[in-house]
Amino acid sequence: MKRFCFKLQPMLNYREYLERVAKQNTAKAQMDVVQCEKQIKGLKNTRDQYGRQIENELEQGISALEFRYYCNYLDTVETAIEQERSRKIRLSGVLKEKLQELKKKTIDKKAMGFYRERLKAEYTQKILAAEQKEMDEISSIKTARKLSNEISEY
Repeated sequence: MKRFCFKLQPMLNYREYLERVAKQNTAKAQMDVVQCEKQIKGLKNTRDQYGRQIENELEQGISALEFRYYCNYLDTVETAIEQERSRKIRLSGVLKEKLQELKKKTIDKKAMGFYRERLKAEYTQKILAAEQKEMDEISSIKTARKLSNEISEY
């Protein structure tokens, strides 16, 4: 039996490659979002820690200049938190785009794979039908020979 050959196999291979690249891009975008979340948590911990430190310093007495430095630092941390939040929103949008792109690439690859399987099934049916026809011909030739041998004996 002749082996099935899918003529569009290079295109299927390319679509599989594009899907792998899209998966890698999606994973990178996901890691960026997670890293941004970790950065936000770290900044919040820093803010809380310095907030407690200011309270302790205020109880003991602190100069106005030192208080201003603490407040400026906390304002800077708060600004950094806001920047990271907006960055996270932007990165989440990028992640959504990457997920949509991955979905499209996966659908393209699966469509080509289904097409390949359909052609393979049709090919197999054609080969089986041809083999059955050949077997039927062989059987009918044997029957015809057998009948001609029986007739020639009489």
